[in-house]
Amino acid sequence: MRITAKKAVIGSALLVLLFLLLLLSRGKRGEGNAPPTAAPDEATGTVVTVEKVVPQDIIEYSESNGVAHAWQEADISSEVSGKVKTIFAEVGDTLKAGSPIFKLNDELLTLLVEKARSLVTQLEGNYLTSKRDLSRKEKLYKDGVIAEWDLDLARAKEKADRGLLEGAQTSLKIAQRDLRETTIRSPIDGSLAERLIDIGTTVTPQMKVASVVDTSKIRIRIGVSEHVISKIRKGQPVTISADAFPHEAYQATVFSVGMKADETTLTFPVEVALVNDHEPFLKPGMVGRLKIQTENHSQVILIPQDVIRTETGTPVVFVVQDGRARTVTITPDRSIDSQIIVKEGLSPGDLLVTVGSQTIADGQRVIVKE
Repeated sequence: MRITAKKAVIGSALLVLLFLLLLLSRGKRGEGNAPPTAAPDEATGTVVTVEKVVPQDIIEYSESNGVAHAWQEADISSEVSGKVKTIFAEVGDTLKAGSPIFKLNDELLTLLVEKARSLVTQLEGNYLTSKRDLSRKEKLYKDGVIAEWDLDLARAKEKADRGLLEGAQTSLKIAQRDLRETTIRSPIDGSLAERLIDIGTTVTPQMKVASVVDTSKIRIRIGVSEHVISKIRKGQPVTISADAFPHEAYQATVFSVGMKADETTLTFPVEVALVNDHEPFLKPGMVGRLKIQTENHSQVILIPQDVIRTETGTPVVFVVQDGRARTVTITPDRSIDSQIIVKEGLSPGDLLVTVGSQTIADGQRVIVKE
């Protein structure tokens, strides 16, 4: 029994030892088959976003704000005194040049015209008599019947009567003109914008009674800097938007370009004209946001300004080639808003790093984010 127990203990120990040796052998084989540890640069990379370089056509604009004005605006005042008797138009009505707006009481002026006409008739008779008398005395003087003194008197009488007649005729024209002015009319085509008097109101000469505006076209005046004025020409296209109609875009043209800068603002005046022929109509007083096309760049490379870095005073950008970042020296041309036109350095198809360029170096492995 003792011998059997001893053999059992020895057997168990051998089994444990054999198991340990088996585990040790497997561990060594595993270490021998494991691949070598990869270098950090081979296994990882900085995540970046890229954009393929594509030449494009770029239109450059000058942007300004301005207030819309009617193409024509007329303040109407009365030329004569009188009480308003009739009103022909209300605010908003469409008027033609010559359309009546008000009628003043014309009774007194009608009487004055009749009086002036009667005086003209009377003086016409006097002048006709003087003229015939002068003609007769000229013949008598020629025949030696009368003295030169008598002829001079006849001439003076004819001249005085002619002057009186001409003065009366002028007074008649003035009275007739005043009578016509009792009907106050629109001087332009447009719409009645203001009516400042009512029936029974007494008006006096030079008193403003109404205003008419022509909004078939709209003009907007802006001021541009000396750097922009050289790029603006009459007839250039202009796009206008208004806060009142945010979803509308109006097409206009440059109507005039100022030749002298304003002494206060040091800007050059530019006037834009818009044909106001479709709804919603722009109205005088609305604020317009103008974009004037100043230049057209054809097939240029345009990149964001914030992707450019400066190394030893030289502007550079990063592109991705074969999974690695590569530094490219560029030659910038000009800026448009927050972008730069690149003259040299980039080629169509290059993968320009747009996000992550501040944290990478030349030759570094990068991972392009989809």
